[in-house]
Amino acid sequence: MLSKQVAACLTILVLTVIESAHGAPQAVPRAGGTESKKQQLEHKEQDAEDHRRAMESETKKVDLLYSTRPKRVVLGDRIYLVPRNYFGPKGKESADTLVVGEGGFGFLLFLPDFVGYTKDNWSNPFDRQLVRVLQVKIVDKNAMIKRRDGTSAPIRPSAYGDPAAQFEVLRFQYEQTPSFKLYGLEGYRGKGALRDVGWIGRRSNGEFYFLECSLAPDQLGKPGTYPPYPSCKTQYYSEAEDLRVAYVFAQEQFAKWREIDDAIWAKLRAWSSPTK
Repeated sequence: MLSKQVAACLTILVLTVIESAHGAPQAVPRAGGTESKKQQLEHKEQDAEDHRRAMESETKKVDLLYSTRPKRVVLGDRIYLVPRNYFGPKGKESADTLVVGEGGFGFLLFLPDFVGYTKDNWSNPFDRQLVRVLQVKIVDKNAMIKRRDGTSAPIRPSAYGDPAAQFEVLRFQYEQTPSFKLYGLEGYRGKGALRDVGWIGRRSNGEFYFLECSLAPDQLGKPGTYPPYPSCKTQYYSEAEDLRVAYVFAQEQFAKWREIDDAIWAKLRAWSSPTK
């Protein structure tokens, strides 16, 4: 399971690095109180009308501001030319260049074709076809970390994102032998109250892969199961790509984990620019 600090970091990345999709407006709950059935019906109808009008307004904005023009993303000494619709559906007037720091950058894409936002898919912020790439960043494997006593030590592989090292650090949370073997991965149930299942295997390029999913396969679809929208998440450093990536997708897309992983790296390679 991701640490609270990492989870908080990923939340911040979603809010600050990825441009807002400004999805479908949500109805505002009304204050409590006793209402007649007629009043409840009237309020429901009014809420529906307000939502319809808000959607019409938002649709007009998307039609006006939608753009696939590339944005220049500067990540250290790397340049990526990322179509604006991979950041949000209204990027026409956004800055042409995005210079990112240590936090890196993120983007979004949709199954089954791994496209960015279109004028049709933007309205549902909880779309189960959505893959959120929360972070693409450069890491320093040779960094020295200061200890509390003032001394320094080399950064641990698990700290910079080595997936095998990350799994070993969290190994105590999981059962000793895997309970599941699915889609080229082995799944280890969490111990005690931990619902997460840790999955390990090999990426298409042969590198070790570690993925965490909210629920065990035999828990999916059961009434009253929490969380109601289970997801799978991973964050790891790729030796071949010399980058660290973090992404999240709906657990119902679990069978496509390799396809999703391959598509993310394929996008980054396609967007990479040889000139600065």
